[in-house]
Amino acid sequence: MSFSVSRCGHVIPSKQLGFSLVELIIVVVIIAIIATIAAPNINRSLESQRNKSTAQTIVAAMKEARAESMMRRQDVTLTLTGNNATLTVAGTTLKDFNINTSTPVTTSSGAATVVFLANKRVNPASTFTVACDSEGTRAGRVVAVDVNGNVSLRSENSQC
Repeated sequence: MSFSVSRCGHVIPSKQLGFSLVELIIVVVIIAIIATIAAPNINRSLESQRNKSTAQTIVAAMKEARAESMMRRQDVTLTLTGNNATLTVAGTTLKDFNINTSTPVTTSSGAATVVFLANKRVNPASTFTVACDSEGTRAGRVVAVDVNGNVSLRSENSQC
């Protein structure tokens, strides 16, 4: 039998150095259990962040469209497609905003086009619902623009 000497000068049999296989397996099992418990919370957090990002992108696009219509004194059109929000003036594209494709966006009126008029009004007033899940079954945030061009962002009751 071989022996080792510890820092304190004690003699330790070499078979007691390190961890046993059973101890390592127990640690791995504990880590796996903790990861299993934490995974749903991480997924919910990621969904919420995607939802928030999409809603904030739509708000930014609307505010920029309103500002452009007031500065240019021309009608500015905001069109939402599957993964894009586009600002146009008289057929010329001013800017594109990328929208997360995994977060569905639905409109209240069915129209995905909002026109910010030169007289600081909006036609039509619209509400866009940003869903929490890929099926669009849970609403997380609502972006609304009224006829006066005021843009608001609110959370719905069923949070992601």
